[in-house]
Amino acid sequence: MGDDLGPTPHPEPSIPSALQPLSTHHRENPSMRRASRILLLLGSLLALSSLHAAAQNRPQVVTSVDGIGMIDYSRKPTFKVGDWVKYHMSGSSDLGMKDDYEVTVIIAGEEEFWGERCVWIETWTDAVDRSPRSTATLMSYSIFGDSLAIQRMQLYRRKSISSMDEQGRPRQEIVRAAASALKSRTLFKRPIQWDVDTLPPDTVVTPRGTFNATRVSIRQGTGATTTVKDSSIYTEARENRMSYMHRDIPITHIVREDVESIISRRTWEVGRSSASTELVIRDRGVGTARLVDYGSGLEARLVPEAFRRSLAEQKAAVARKPAVGKRSGG
Repeated sequence: MGDDLGPTPHPEPSIPSALQPLSTHHRENPSMRRASRILLLLGSLLALSSLHAAAQNRPQVVTSVDGIGMIDYSRKPTFKVGDWVKYHMSGSSDLGMKDDYEVTVIIAGEEEFWGERCVWIETWTDAVDRSPRSTATLMSYSIFGDSLAIQRMQLYRRKSISSMDEQGRPRQEIVRAAASALKSRTLFKRPIQWDVDTLPPDTVVTPRGTFNATRVSIRQGTGATTTVKDSSIYTEARENRMSYMHRDIPITHIVREDVESIISRRTWEVGRSSASTELVIRDRGVGTARLVDYGSGLEARLVPEAFRRSLAEQKAAVARKPAVGKRSGG
């Protein structure tokens, strides 16, 4: 069965991921288009998942990452099959959650799917104390022409791979939209609050070199209220993100990203909101993603071998292949 893009119910407000707009004010400015590409998984994925686990009093660490949220969709793609970029991810929360791992994003191949040009994005998640995990997602190239690419990202997913079948072949799943998504008129609401500012460049030192990177500050926040028995619970999530960008970095253009995530809550008896408790911080998490290396020529782990070349190379190979049953001579 394919992935469901519709909303999933939760017993309490789920902590938003870095791909969702957060907060109560939306301010357009010249840097908005550039900043939209950096609402990514990276550091906040770790911080927010740890906070969500802490709120439910259960341990959780990041086991795998889908790197489609790390791609720079605001520019025409200049990458090629085999290009890759690797980050070291680390994070912790006040409740004691910690994690440390590496993420590698690879342009693993291309495919023409139902007449549409698409790119395979494969992501490797590697940690010292856990088995390596890989995921692959087929994305339509049409996303690079969408000014709201991050908000509408899920609509451009075509297939996904996260496991192998009994014969060791990649198990491809077609992504299908939920029936409710086809009826909704508010599937992509304008962000409620989304403050973005471009700041003066700063120097970032990485294992790959030193970069004079452009800084982009993003401040987001959102809140949701649920009712449990005779009580109402308001949960608020806020995120402060600082991204360091440089055009020499392939695929993502990210050199470093620092994220602070804060989860707060207040409660009151149903119908008595005026007597609610004060907003109390339940947990605070910080996450950092730092560039480790990048390059080209890396081979995919999951994407079927037939698609591990560019579309042009695939078509050229078909053209060179002799037609089956064709006879020569008079």
